[in-house]
Amino acid sequence: MKQFIEKHSHTLVALVTAIVLLGFSYQVMAYLFSLRKEPEKRPPIIPIRSVQCSTIDYGTLVSPVTASGRVVSTREVVLNSEVSGRILEGDVPLKKGQRFGKGDVLIRIFDGNAVMNLRARKSSFLQSIAGILPDLKVDYPESFGTWNAFFQSIDMEVDLPELPGIGTDQEKVFLASRGILTDYYSIKSDEITLKKYVIRAPFEGTFTDVNMEVGAYTGAGSTLARIIRTDILELEVPVESRDAKWILIGDKVHVATEDGSMSWEGTVVRTSDFVDVDTQSMSIFVRLPNGRKTPVFKGQYLIAQFPGREIENVMEVPRNAVFNHNEVFIVVDGKLMMETIDIHKINETTLIFSGLEPGAELVVEPLINTMENTRVEINR
Repeated sequence: MKQFIEKHSHTLVALVTAIVLLGFSYQVMAYLFSLRKEPEKRPPIIPIRSVQCSTIDYGTLVSPVTASGRVVSTREVVLNSEVSGRILEGDVPLKKGQRFGKGDVLIRIFDGNAVMNLRARKSSFLQSIAGILPDLKVDYPESFGTWNAFFQSIDMEVDLPELPGIGTDQEKVFLASRGILTDYYSIKSDEITLKKYVIRAPFEGTFTDVNMEVGAYTGAGSTLARIIRTDILELEVPVESRDAKWILIGDKVHVATEDGSMSWEGTVVRTSDFVDVDTQSMSIFVRLPNGRKTPVFKGQYLIAQFPGREIENVMEVPRNAVFNHNEVFIVVDGKLMMETIDIHKINETTLIFSGLEPGAELVVEPLINTMENTRVEINR
């Protein structure tokens, strides 16, 4: 052991010296730190947010309603054949897309047999009238002149004239027993049927679909074609139910294409009295004139701007400044406060409201993750 200590005496001395120096240094540092003063703690600085505000100042506003819709025809008719026969050419080609004028013959059906049968029945009727004239002259002389004039006025090429008035019950029995009344009304029925062999256009329009060609045979009840009216069209505009109350029948409406290259002056002619279940909208129908310079086509999409109604004691604010349907922020003594508003009309990007005290500072920008009592400064 003694030999070990003698051998490592220098090392032990150096180790002890190092330990002493470290201890002394720690004591000196601790003393110096005790002499240092702690800095004063300052409260954290909370930044004040700047918000855009408008002062509540109510007035009278006019807010139009703008919506798009599709052009529809005021009348769409399916042409069905009520008689049988071969289809003949009319005044216009029987082709899809073909235009026609009011009164034009659209479809003719061969009526040769019907015409001959009607003439034969009229001839038989003339014989029946001629056969009763002598009896009328003897038994009912006061009616003879009327029935003789009726007999003379019958023309095989035109419809039968009106039946003469029957003076007495005895005369009525006499005419009925001779079959005069039955024959007359049967012929009148045939005359009506004969007119059904010619189908005329009830309006100015065009063929939208054609099911039969010229030369084909059609039976009674067959669908021949479909036509629409084109001189007067309507724009069907779905409008949200909350906006429909601002639109009245008779309102003048500015209608234009999406690019604004063509425009029309329309008139509201009717409004639906029900709400579409899927879209929660109501249909507004706008009558549009159709001219050569500004043609309108069925199926075309157009934009309609309906005139607004005056709303008194209201103000307009951006929609994104309103949250939870009807809540807004106002600034009171440099802090945010929540208030509810009364909404009168909602537009595409703004809404019209009331319900706040005039002079209040309304925040007109969206505030995210902001609570009441947050300190703010107003940025004009």
